[in-house]
Amino acid sequence: MLQTFCLAQRTEFGVGIGGVSYAGDLYRGYEIANQSIGIQGLYRINFEKDVSFKIALLYGQVSGDDSHPYDALGEIRNASFDRSFFEASTTLEYHFLDYKDKNSTIKWSPYFFAGFGLAKFLNLDSQTDNFGSIQPVLPFGGGVKYLIGKQFSAAIEFGARKTFFDELDGISDGDVYNKTNTQFGNPNDKDWYHFFNVSISYLIFKIPCTYKYQPNRSMRR
Repeated sequence: MLQTFCLAQRTEFGVGIGGVSYAGDLYRGYEIANQSIGIQGLYRINFEKDVSFKIALLYGQVSGDDSHPYDALGEIRNASFDRSFFEASTTLEYHFLDYKDKNSTIKWSPYFFAGFGLAKFLNLDSQTDNFGSIQPVLPFGGGVKYLIGKQFSAAIEFGARKTFFDELDGISDGDVYNKTNTQFGNPNDKDWYHFFNVSISYLIFKIPCTYKYQPNRSMRR
């Protein structure tokens, strides 16, 4: 008689809410004061004690203006933009502590994530926006997770999204020798956006199932 165990993979379903911000020719770096609400739905598969695979769908909005210019050009440019978007992404997460072990006294862990995504930008102006509405992005960042009992996991996360184009804010390379054209920025810097969020997810644990294998009688002779 041979007894065998089959285990269903542990998965998670969750939701996150937080702030979305932009960085480009209007704002440099992470702008805390420039935040819009972002909502994310997620599905996570936990392969190993320290590695997870996450699929997420994010809805958010990015905006910016020259109301607080950081150079002389911004004072006369007086540009602004406002865009909504959907983002679908897949990322791998690496946890630094073995916080999921049932024998562990640690119920939290910092983690790092990186992956690939596609962003679909909405409400584009066909007259002025000269880029495709679907753009690839590279999401990466980190955070801290904490187990709440046996069924829930909470996380605080900050992630950056690198884009591969410079027209998100409507400001890109222009004719710097034309003094009447002030709608230009640095063509060597691509635009970014960020998502800082708090999430909670429901864990579906591994379910053991057993069966007994009886060898064929002819094999026992």
